[in-house]
Amino acid sequence: MKILIAEDEPAFRLLLEETLARWGYEVVVTKDGNEAWQALRAEDAPRLAILDWLMPGINGPELCRKIRKEAMGHYIYIILLTSQQKDEDLVVGMEAGADDYITKPLKTDELKVRLNAGRRIVELQNELAAHAAELEATNRDLESFSYTVSNDLLKSLMSIGDNARAIQDFSSKNVDEQCINYAKRIYDKTRHLGKLIGIMHDFFRPMRIDLHLEAIDLSEMAGKITEKLRITKPERRVTFRIADGIKVNADRNLLQLALNNLLDNAWKHTDKREDAVIEIGLTEVEGMPACFVRDNGTGFDMAHADRLFKPFRPLPGTEELATEGIGLATVERIIRRHGGKVWAEGEPGKGATFYFTLGGERTI
Repeated sequence: MKILIAEDEPAFRLLLEETLARWGYEVVVTKDGNEAWQALRAEDAPRLAILDWLMPGINGPELCRKIRKEAMGHYIYIILLTSQQKDEDLVVGMEAGADDYITKPLKTDELKVRLNAGRRIVELQNELAAHAAELEATNRDLESFSYTVSNDLLKSLMSIGDNARAIQDFSSKNVDEQCINYAKRIYDKTRHLGKLIGIMHDFFRPMRIDLHLEAIDLSEMAGKITEKLRITKPERRVTFRIADGIKVNADRNLLQLALNNLLDNAWKHTDKREDAVIEIGLTEVEGMPACFVRDNGTGFDMAHADRLFKPFRPLPGTEELATEGIGLATVERIIRRHGGKVWAEGEPGKGATFYFTLGGERTI
């Protein structure tokens, strides 16, 4: 296994290198924090690192923070090498992102034990990543299969429905009441199944298509969607508040589908409010920009929040508002497809707010 040393003192660096090589490690030697940072960002970088606390360029704790902040795609187990003996100093190092520490002068037996622990964690991380990749591949295969099957089923059902309609038309001319009823049942069932399969088809689609990212004026997009909602029920008096200048980088078609579902959800849940207000805006959550859709409608009990983005599972008390049952689930898949996340806050009778991010680099 590869291990990195970042140590500016030549004699101590050589001692570490020889000791680790004797234990069977492939040692990558660096003389300061800047060299270490470059080595840890390289392809096939070491997964274990011993960093001196005090060294030129970037010191040990600062380097820990940079490593933890950077999305490396794999975990690096860090041991800080320090002459600091105070508890508060060690707390600083661990809070910076170090997994362990060892004090100077070096005790080789202690170092060996701590490295063995780090190795076990790295190996477990590798196993976990392999299992996750295998699961993701299986899910992709399953979704591909489901998408194909749903497409074929939909075509077959359309054919059956057309034939049933033809039987109805033919039978009506021959005044065969029973035949007409049977044909009508077949036709109605095929339409119902076709609708369900179409829903399933739409549900899988966002995870299958390639993303085409572009700069989008989300405020303008929201305005167009809200105008279409007004047309569906022109008698409703709803106040839409859309913040100006919300710009994002996203796939236009998928973002429009997600935003349409969020606004449609707010529209439905404010149907019984005479003073309905639906707001689209931008805020900051944990230092990251987050868009939101807020309404003063029926709201929901936070105890059931885990069900919001699951398909075909309407929340208690909202069954009459549920249609296909995949609107919010589709939103979650689209946002996840962009590398972001979606969540909601609400209170029964006081409305709900749905937040979403698109990944840090995708919000302008």
